[in-house]
Parts: sequence; structure tokens; C-alpha cells
Amino acid sequence: MENGIMEFSLKPGIHVRSNSYEAFISHMEQCNDLWAIKDHESRFVYVNKSFLYYNNLPKKFNIEGRLDSECPAPWSEIADIIQTNDSTVMQRQKSVDVLTNFIHGRKEKIIQPFLANIVPLMQNGKSIGIIGRAKKLDLYSMYDFEQEQYSPMGDFYNPDRLFNDREFDVVFLVLQSLSMTEIANKLDISSDSVDLYMQNIYHKTGVYDVPNLVEFCIKNGYHKFAPYRFDNPKPYIPLG
Repeated sequence: MENGIMEFSLKPGIHVRSNSYEAFISHMEQCNDLWAIKDHESRFVYVNKSFLYYNNLPKKFNIEGRLDSECPAPWSEIADIIQTNDSTVMQRQKSVDVLTNFIHGRKEKIIQPFLANIVPLMQNGKSIGIIGRAKKLDLYSMYDFEQEQYSPMGDFYNPDRLFNDREFDVVFLVLQSLSMTEIANKLDISSDSVDLYMQNIYHKTGVYDVPNLVEFCIKNGYHKFAPYRFDNPKPYIPLG
């Protein structure tokens, strides 16, 4: 790596490199996903607008230089867990997936689950911080459950035995718009295994491509369910 150049992995095989934070930030500002950059002390360097929105942080709140414990957000109460995970990512120089809930909304509080990927920010072979990217999970929010604004089919389990549990893991991640490579990484299995599961899923559903599988799942209500592993009563769960 060139002297002073920073780098992180956006996804397997895709690395983002720059000699300044500005290049990273220009990309993150245009993204609907939640993005955050922290330094080696786990202090915030930057968060994008989506991060501020889903954490109910004021638009003009200056988060730069603050620790998690210093932010007016519910996750400040579990700052020790978050910072331990940040340290693990930096020390091991390996990414960690995290299940997390963010509370947003002014009058009506909504709990929205996210699947985050925390990766080390590298410079000259050393970890100098972390970069986090969180994607919204397309599940009913806890507010919907509390208000009973859902059908009887709404829960965290495999709804029937059409799919075995591993196949349902794959179906769920397909419904989150993840690629086959991303699914393999999330489930810590090979791409060949994902292909095999997909062939079994196609055979069972009578469809033969992802768009038709998504249509099948929505028509039959599978999009209202999540695998057991996503039953998340805690606000922040590292999966690595």
C-alpha cells in the first residue's frame, strides 16, 4: 500500500482507497445506508445523514471526536460492548457483522433492525480505526407489532417446513437484496454451498430466478418472517 493511503473493504474483492477521509465521505453522503467512521480510540470521525436520522440525533449535532458514551442516543448505554467490538475488529483486522436496533421517529418511536458490517480502516498495514455500514432489514418494526398493524404471520421463525432452516436463512438474505457472494460471507459458507441451497430452493418453489423467488415469497408471506438467528432482544449483537 502506498505511504499514507487508507483502505477498507466495501465487499469481498472490492477495496476503497484514498489518502483522505473526504473521498470516503463523498460516497457515504450519497448513500441511504448508515455509515460511520471511527478512529483508533473508537471516537467518531464522521457519520452520514442516514445515521443521524435513524438515531434521532439532531442534524447539527457535532459527533466528531465523541465516544459512543458521549452521544445522546440509546446505544450510549452499551458503549462498552460497542467499543469492545470495535477493538476486536481493529486487532484482528477482520470484519464483524452486527445485528443492531435503532430507535427513530419524533412522536411515534419506531424500532428498526439493521444488519451492520464493521470493517477495519487500514493504513500502511495497520488498523487506524473502523468503518461501519448498516443496511435496514425489511422486517416489521416493533412499533407495528405493538400497534397490531400486522397479519397473524409476523414473527421470528421458519413459518413452515417448505425450507429447512439453512435454506430459510438464504431466502431471508435474498429478500434483503444481498448478492450470492454476500450471502456466502454472512453465513460463513462457500459460494458453491449457496448455489446448492438456491437450486434446492428453486426446485421447491417451482421458480428459477431471484426476481420470481422474491415474488413467490411475498405472495406467500415469507417476507414477514425472519430466521431464529434474527430474533434480537438486545440492541447490539456481534455475530463474529
